[in-house]
Amino acid sequence: MKIFSAEQIKYLDKETVDNQYISSFKLMERAATKIVEALSERHKLYHNNFVILCGKGNNGGDGLAIARLLKEAGAFVKVYLWQTKKYSPDNSQNQEMLEELGVKVEKFLPTKHKIALKSTDIIVDALFGVGLTEKLDEEWGMFLNEINSVSCMDRIAIDIPSGLMSDVKIADNAPVFKANIVYTIQAPKLALLLPQIKEIASDFRVVDINLDAEAIDKIDTTHYYIDKEYVQAKLIHPNKFSHKGQFGHALIVGGSYGKIGSVVLASKAVLKIGAGLSTAYLPKCGYTILQTAVPEVMCETDNNDEVISAFPNTVGYKAIGIGIGLGQHKDTQAAFKNFLSKKEEIALVLDADALNLLALDKDLLSLLPSNTILTPHPKELERLIGTWQDDFDKMEKVKEISKKLNIIFVVKGAHSEVVLPSGDIYFNSTGNWGMATAGSGDVLTGILVGLLAQGYSADKAAIMGVYLHGLSGDIASESINPHSIMASNLIDYLNLAYHSLNN
Repeated sequence: MKIFSAEQIKYLDKETVDNQYISSFKLMERAATKIVEALSERHKLYHNNFVILCGKGNNGGDGLAIARLLKEAGAFVKVYLWQTKKYSPDNSQNQEMLEELGVKVEKFLPTKHKIALKSTDIIVDALFGVGLTEKLDEEWGMFLNEINSVSCMDRIAIDIPSGLMSDVKIADNAPVFKANIVYTIQAPKLALLLPQIKEIASDFRVVDINLDAEAIDKIDTTHYYIDKEYVQAKLIHPNKFSHKGQFGHALIVGGSYGKIGSVVLASKAVLKIGAGLSTAYLPKCGYTILQTAVPEVMCETDNNDEVISAFPNTVGYKAIGIGIGLGQHKDTQAAFKNFLSKKEEIALVLDADALNLLALDKDLLSLLPSNTILTPHPKELERLIGTWQDDFDKMEKVKEISKKLNIIFVVKGAHSEVVLPSGDIYFNSTGNWGMATAGSGDVLTGILVGLLAQGYSADKAAIMGVYLHGLSGDIASESINPHSIMASNLIDYLNLAYHSLNN
């Protein structure tokens, strides 16, 4: 799914009106209808109290149309409209239709009117849309702060929370409506996918309003939202004559005394995601643990009892994952450097302490094979690339180093970002907070290595890997409370994740 800029959305609206032979008002009606349908899945509409806050433009027009449809569905509706000299034509038309329906539209100024709110109200924000290009002023700040402080049943934003800009960072302490959920039209807005949103909106849902498909195809973008259809289309489909040799042999290198469990998780995930063979290379202290925990995984050991002091021969492996539980012992650091210095062109995934070893000696970055996948969490990323001013600055810095070194980053988070050397960024759509648990990243490493071993290209493995990892967590959460999800559960539910792709 493409992610559009504010200008591109404006273009799509115009092309849809022209190509589908409808008026902009009819397109607004379509959007409002779809949003009300989505609302009805979250709340009973009949006799519920909705307070709609509307602006002067088409986002406000959406709010007015939603108010009318809610009223027709039997809801109690109160509408507040920003008092100004000029409204968009579609906004004005919706005002007239509401009045004909007997719904009073109460006009307000942000500093001269108190919005009456009750704890049973559902507040719908339709003040400012994606067309906003500058920080809201102090008057709006006072108004929104008051709205945000009121206890109510739910807080809903239409398309994007008012005060948030879709394509650029908002200023620190900028006024913004705080939502429990955003019903965003056609595609996610970039700002909704970045960590900055965590204090503004708890969740969002994409509402497809069937904008013109040909116009969407013509738009160039570097930002994408990974969806089920993309992953389904990229799946390799074996036949009855396929054998384990065709599914590849993967190697996991990691572990140190007290941290063998990470290798167990990664090695098992390699097999569960579909690789034909999985071998773990770890210190001697891990031999019995691994052979007992996962008998399907083969095991090689280092000469050292507690840490890895040398890397194995990598001939015959289709993909290698390095770093989980590895530690940063000086012998391990020397072995890692020696391995990279050989400059073998092999499919490689680096996680955890492999990333920390790179951060300790950044000259090693130039030795990475093309399309190596790095999977840092924010702190590991900071050690690698330095600090950043904001989420947009972070994206640009990661894109720069990805292109320079021809490597792939999986920046882990609520919407993990897969950053490709081309400059394209894919944001993950699956996953939940229950996955923020020890070992979850080890499972992801195993998934990525297992996909590479099966013959997926590095970019496809990274994109599909984060999706399947998150999807497994989502399916797990249907029967396990998120508080109780463990990394091993993510492995167990990969089976159902695959099944769901076929439905």
